[in-house]
Amino acid sequence: MRKVEPFDKRLKERAKQEPFPLPETYAGKVRNTCAALKETTMKDTKQKRSCRALLGVAAALAVFVAIPNVSPSAAAAMSDIPVLGAVVRVVTFRDYQYDDGHSTADVHVPELGGSGAADEINDQVQAYTDQLIAQFQTDCEAAGESYQGLDVTSSVVTDSDTWFTLRIDATRTEASGYNFTRFYHINKATGEAVTLSDLFRPDADYVSVLSAEVLRQMEEQMAADASLSYLTDEFTAIDPEQSFYWNADGDLVLVFDEYAVAAGYMGMVEFTIPQDVYSALLK
Repeated sequence: MRKVEPFDKRLKERAKQEPFPLPETYAGKVRNTCAALKETTMKDTKQKRSCRALLGVAAALAVFVAIPNVSPSAAAAMSDIPVLGAVVRVVTFRDYQYDDGHSTADVHVPELGGSGAADEINDQVQAYTDQLIAQFQTDCEAAGESYQGLDVTSSVVTDSDTWFTLRIDATRTEASGYNFTRFYHINKATGEAVTLSDLFRPDADYVSVLSAEVLRQMEEQMAADASLSYLTDEFTAIDPEQSFYWNADGDLVLVFDEYAVAAGYMGMVEFTIPQDVYSALLK
């Protein structure tokens, strides 16, 4: 009986016979992703195994895609496919736990990999969570045996062809809870980290336009529902870098922390801004 060579061995032999250079954009994605993963500190053995497995998949993808497509046209087409960019998002997680018998903290936030914008967001998230932890520690010292709590979690709100949005939710607990959130965005078309002001032309008075729409919706909602209580007398304008995200319909959604523009029982509130309100102000 003829001995059948393992598939991976035959694959390697074919690769030698039909050399095919990876498109530079693809090869660059592999190198950049591997570099980002090397710089990341994994928390446990399971994560290390996952990392090695992911690198193995990346290498396998490189061989698998390269060998069948030996024509120049196929190579050019393949160079436009962001294979690793679509796979690698969250590289690892950073954790902080605290429990002194009176107060507790549990902070679990991701680190992103794969681009300079991801590194920029990592720095912003770390600075933000470091600030939360420092304030929590100060409050614990001042509170003595009174309970203090801090919980920080994250979620990926958007991961489309054009946008990546990471949401960081925090809850501070003393006598009662207080919820607040931050959003971090990457424009995949430009490869840049984006805040609200980056969406609009430099000469556009987007703050006044969006603030007027938020106030209009507050008044409209309270007129329709007497149980709602927005702080319309205190609200003057949105923050120039107000938290936001894009919903499934592509509309801009402005998000306000608990107590910021409404009574505490309403929690964090959101306002969906119709595109026709702000479209003329966009870059």
